[in-house]
Amino acid sequence: MKAGICSFIVLITCFFSYGNLTAALKKERAVAVTYYVSPDGNDSNSGTRAGTPWKTIAKINSLSFSPGDKILFKSGGIWNEMLVPKGSGADASPITIDKYGGEVLPVINGGGKTNNSSTLHLNKVSYWEIRNLEITNTAPAGTDYALTGIRVSGGTISEDGVRGITIKNCYVHDVNSATDGQTNYNKSSGGIILDGKIYGALVQNCHIANCAVEGLRTSGSREMQARSKDIIFDHNRIENIYGDGIVMSGVTGGCKIIYNKVDNVCMNTGLQNYAGIWTIGSINTLVAYNEVCGLKGGGKNDGMAFDADGYDEQSTTDGDIFEYNYSHDNNGGFFLFMKDAKNISVRYNVSVNDVGVLKARKLFLIQNSVNTSRYVHDNIFFIKNPADKLLWEGSGVEFKNNIFYTVSTINILSDKEITEKARFNNNVFYPESVFSSLNWGTSIQVGNRFYKKPDFKDVLLKSDCSFEKTFLPNIFYPHVQPQNIPSGYNRNCIPVQNKNNILK
Repeated sequence: MKAGICSFIVLITCFFSYGNLTAALKKERAVAVTYYVSPDGNDSNSGTRAGTPWKTIAKINSLSFSPGDKILFKSGGIWNEMLVPKGSGADASPITIDKYGGEVLPVINGGGKTNNSSTLHLNKVSYWEIRNLEITNTAPAGTDYALTGIRVSGGTISEDGVRGITIKNCYVHDVNSATDGQTNYNKSSGGIILDGKIYGALVQNCHIANCAVEGLRTSGSREMQARSKDIIFDHNRIENIYGDGIVMSGVTGGCKIIYNKVDNVCMNTGLQNYAGIWTIGSINTLVAYNEVCGLKGGGKNDGMAFDADGYDEQSTTDGDIFEYNYSHDNNGGFFLFMKDAKNISVRYNVSVNDVGVLKARKLFLIQNSVNTSRYVHDNIFFIKNPADKLLWEGSGVEFKNNIFYTVSTINILSDKEITEKARFNNNVFYPESVFSSLNWGTSIQVGNRFYKKPDFKDVLLKSDCSFEKTFLPNIFYPHVQPQNIPSGYNRNCIPVQNKNNILK
């Protein structure tokens, strides 16, 4: 009997001892770990000290990481692998990928080895921060794979969205994905792609260059249950992109495209349509303080700086605001309103030389629509080249308190008959000799003025400063530093900043 009791006591003691050990191990693992990776390392090392780093990305891909962990790549190191890390962080305790040991970015070359491959792929994992990496994905000559630099794959329509994704200070370049007409052409490929349902992502201070198809975008189903939210693209530089610069697609709120520079995108020469910055299937997205310039292609119809899109109920854009943007030297025009875009505000923007010399030579493309809740107000449009038309189709928009100023000619106001859906209220058109003879049709006109020169409320121009030589974006683009003022403008001709009530 005593032996049985003793055995029972030993068993209970062992059970509680094992339980305490398990709890202790879990508590110990709860402490975040920093892992180091260097081309001079060894995958047999612990990887937990700078002096004993791992060597390969394959080692990282073989493990699952926990909240607070850090994976640090040696500054200046080069890897020719694809990175697909596993595990999720937690709110306020993300998993971080970053550099160590210097200022030069670590380089990860994906090599374009397979179709639909991404150099860095966050696949349905949450709370990750990606910082300070240089990423390429260049396929060998003779292939036409769909490729991406950094891809974040979120949830499907039946799954929860991934959360807490941050991508900062990364340089993504030379992603040569298949383009128009090639077998594996996919518009959801390119520089940085956020695909699927994502609840909260920030892409900030990244440089994306020399990529096809896209620069930076969200993609995936636009069904309401599958949409993303709280996506922010902030202070990124996008240049030399085959297709679109920035696209916000399939989002429900809390999204912003702010303080980005988009230069020389829409480089395609075929019929596929692209634009600088645009939204589709979007609700209440803010597009503000961006600069879009140098667009030369963009397809048969597009190539404009901005676009509020929507061609059916599911892709409708509703409530987006485009404000305080600077657009210049874009061949395809300033703005596109697709037929299912509604409740759109385009305000306080400056457009300079956005009527090109090729194709449609228009300032706006406005698809005929039953929607009339599109408002263009308090903008400046300075036109240098001869325009065939200001408005392509031209109905369903209110133009109010704008300045239209040309130093060239305008053939017609619109290629379609202007109806009462088009409302012009309190605009300045200069010179009168160009604008007063245009085909205004049955549009509603209230208080429009054809002045010899714009009637500014404040003295925005200093003496000896011509309108076209003044750096107009300073009115609306206050974060521009003097050294970044574009060539061709007089740096001494800085207008008094006055964002509202431009006209008396």
